[in-house]
This record gives sequence, structure tokens and C-alpha cells, in this order.
Amino acid sequence: MTGTEYTLEEISYSRKEHRRIMESVLTNWLVDPKALNFFSPESKYPFKFKKWVQLHYSKDILNITTIVLKHNEWIVGHVSLKTKKRRSELLHMFIDSKYRKKGLGLKLLQEIENYGIKSGIKSIRATAQKKNTNYKKFLERSGYKFKISNPNLMIKKLE
Repeated sequence: MTGTEYTLEEISYSRKEHRRIMESVLTNWLVDPKALNFFSPESKYPFKFKKWVQLHYSKDILNITTIVLKHNEWIVGHVSLKTKKRRSELLHMFIDSKYRKKGLGLKLLQEIENYGIKSGIKSIRATAQKKNTNYKKFLERSGYKFKISNPNLMIKKLE
């Protein structure tokens, strides 16, 4: 993997063009109910983009940063960070199944963490579904620690 093959870009669900593109991308990614459950457990199958945006992005749009990972101008990864004061929550991290196991999730996660550090954020929380063991292992390898009171909640302190 060379750096020129992949690019990172910040998008916003407040922009009509970004919403149009992401509706197509996410609708293609989330055809499998299991993938949808891991990506957005609150969403019902089949995936409804407009409802999803309204539920997760409409109210806090100014407090959410979304970064996409592109390969040859095609979006292959997505992550959002919702910030409140100096704490943030990792939202909706997803890598297209054809691009997994290539270190791209780590690249995307590091980018959003760097954004957090530059913004003065002290920690990032991530919630992983009970059965999403791959995501939990990925977060653990990336320095996230399980919260004892909630085995699905992981936290990483930023420095």
C-alpha cells in the first residue's frame, strides 16, 4: 500500500452533495443485516439513509466530524467523531469488506484520533456490539481499554 493509492477527506452530512454520495455508498455497504447491526445498531433493516442521518447527524451536525477513506476516488472507509466538550465518541466506523485486512481501518482511526488531539480532546469512547469481536480486538490493538462497568464500551486517552 502506498500513500498515493489512498486519500483521506473530511465530509459533512450537512452538505447535499456529500449526503448524495454517502447515501449510495452506505446503501451498498449495508445490504447485509449483520453489517447494518454492527454499523448502526439503532437502525432497522433494510437501511434507510435519510432516517439514519436524521437520527445520528441532524441534531449535532456541528459537533460531528466525518472522514472518509478513498481508493482511486472511491470511498472505501468511513468514520465519524462526535465531540462534546473535551470528550468524543467514535461513530459509524466501517471499511468496505473488499478492503479489510489491509491496515486501512488503522489509517482511518489514526486520522480521526489526530483530529481529536488537534481539537484538544482528552479521550475517545467507542461502543462495540457484543458479538462484534473483530472490532473489539481492533480497538484493543489500537490502545482502547474496556470500561469495567460496560464490556461493550472502550475508551482511549489521547495525548
